[in-house]
Amino acid sequence: MATRKKSARAATRDKAKPQTESEALQAEEYEVAVEKYGVAVEATYKGDYDGARKLFLEVIDSVKDEPELSERARTHARICERRLAPKPAAPANNEERYYRAVMLANSGSPGSAIKLLDEALREDPTSVRCLYARASAWALDGKVTQAVADLRQAVAFDPRVRFQASNDTDFEKIREEPSFIDLIEPTPTGA
Repeated sequence: MATRKKSARAATRDKAKPQTESEALQAEEYEVAVEKYGVAVEATYKGDYDGARKLFLEVIDSVKDEPELSERARTHARICERRLAPKPAAPANNEERYYRAVMLANSGSPGSAIKLLDEALREDPTSVRCLYARASAWALDGKVTQAVADLRQAVAFDPRVRFQASNDTDFEKIREEPSFIDLIEPTPTGA
């Protein structure tokens, strides 16, 4: 008579048989939670963030004694919530464009900031603060020519901007460029 070999999974399951009815129920609940977690992950891949979020929350509620699975489900639920959050409305005026652009530049998105400031400057080409902000965004992006051109315009409208730029860390990437130095530290003509 041939003996059948048990699979590794069955052997492990046999060795780890729960000793009490409570442990058996807990193990079963855990298995159900893991399956639900997998379904929720699949839902996120399909873009069903609301359905996935609900499933992740159910997993969290059902496996409070399993911190690893709970924390993973909590993390995924937060991701789904962010995906479901309404996108911020487009800026309605130049003041909103300016503030959003400054936030974008400060968070490492100078290209997006420049686009907003382009819109603002189309509406008001003499806005010193928008010219200055776009100059600093260009500088953060390492674009010397554009940064100096915008800064030159801002200085023409308000010479105090020159001092501000000389101390602004946004201009660090271009601080040693001759065109920037000439604008910030002008020499008298003929010298």
